[in-house]
Amino acid sequence: MVCLVLLDQGIKELLVNSEFRAINSGIALGLGGAWGQLWQLIVAILLLAIIIKFKFNWQTGLIMAGGLANLIDRARWGGVVDYLTIGLWPRFNLADGLIVAGLAGLLYSFVNETKNSL
Repeated sequence: MVCLVLLDQGIKELLVNSEFRAINSGIALGLGGAWGQLWQLIVAILLLAIIIKFKFNWQTGLIMAGGLANLIDRARWGGVVDYLTIGLWPRFNLADGLIVAGLAGLLYSFVNETKNSL
């Protein structure tokens, strides 16, 4: 988990002053920018809830790494540094990808466990 956070932060450090980045003060996809620091509190609470609710596994590790990396961005730059663009999607970053992969893994595990219990 620590290596993923460091990798994400290293990439952002290299790109923060480049034309390839955007600072997103919102929550996701450029939404919610007017809420400011409230997002930091929401992310911190969600990370704590994940730690308490779910056992630590690779899925929660990815979610926590991505959430922590984006929380560090908010503290350092006042928003999340986004630098990847794919098609028409808004810009995103490695941390966002980690969160999505972790959530997909949790969903897969939940569906698989539910299917096996029937």
